[in-house]
Amino acid sequence: MMYAQTLSWDTWDADIIRWFNNGFNGATSQEAGNFVLMICSLLLTVILTGALGFEREYRGHHAGLRTHVLVGVGSCLIMMISIYGFTPWDEAFVTGAATRSGAPAARDPTRLAAQVVSGIGFLGAGAIIQNGVGVKGLTTATTLWVAMALGLACGGGNFLLGAMTAVVALFALIMLHSVDRWIARRDPIVVMVVENNKPALKEIMTIAGRYGVTIKETYSELLTNQSGTPIRMNIRCSHENPASIATFVEELRNSIKPMEIHLAISEK
Repeated sequence: MMYAQTLSWDTWDADIIRWFNNGFNGATSQEAGNFVLMICSLLLTVILTGALGFEREYRGHHAGLRTHVLVGVGSCLIMMISIYGFTPWDEAFVTGAATRSGAPAARDPTRLAAQVVSGIGFLGAGAIIQNGVGVKGLTTATTLWVAMALGLACGGGNFLLGAMTAVVALFALIMLHSVDRWIARRDPIVVMVVENNKPALKEIMTIAGRYGVTIKETYSELLTNQSGTPIRMNIRCSHENPASIATFVEELRNSIKPMEIHLAISEK
């Protein structure tokens, strides 16, 4: 026979909030305690989201410290307004004020938070850039989304949960960065600029087969400069021997004689 259990969310965060709500256990007024609580929520949001933003800016991404802090602070503010900012309307609802339909109104404090979760996607999409055969900005877009979530957590009083999430996110950004780079090195991108009237793809495939390099994907685009309209080719390769890709690039330089050639590692 199964029995239903009543789940509760009574955590250390709840004890912290009660301590502030009670005016530091009666040491001051409830209003003063709540005011300090709001300040602490904003400050913790700045610290947690600032750590993510600093990591992004340190690695040279455009959405850096200020962007992440502003996303987090804005989310924190919206969450606090959603929870605490409609008290006069709540009192009217409790006393029996009716909506236009005649039924007593009820407010869902998660409505504004839900709009933030969906709205941050537009900002994240602006950080993603298609770059030839690769995509840049996916990690930055994700950290903006996490900054939003940290702001909502701090604004909702889930301080410890937000702090633990920030630690996990920083671990993924910093400690796993070398792992990500190691994986990316196995699929390097050869960027080559050649003349428009020179068919080079067949010769590239021949040279790649000679050195055991597999061509996984190619992308070409026309460039415009003073000397005409050359073609930039982005070639994603796969290889087993790290030395073979360097020899492959050197052979391309000597045989095809491109205007420009270099190796690139895709950054997400």
